[in-house]
Amino acid sequence: MRSAEMARLAGVTVRTLRHYHQVQVLAEPPRTSNGYREYTIRDLVRLLRIEQLSGLGVPLERMPAVFDDADSEELSSVQLLD
Repeated sequence: MRSAEMARLAGVTVRTLRHYHQVQVLAEPPRTSNGYREYTIRDLVRLLRIEQLSGLGVPLERMPAVFDDADSEELSSVQLLD
């Protein structure tokens, strides 16, 4: 999905997406041959998590650490299920 659709689905602006790329809480996706950013569902989920955490008062600069901890917990859970 492109930037406008991603922003619309998450209830943010395209400018907000660019800001999140700039402060590195949301990785910039690869571009298509015509220069458009191509987002995935995983990107949308991360964006929704960023918005939730931001609404709870978590500063943007702390979010990478929060995501790293959550990813580690998810991996641990998966390993336990196997």
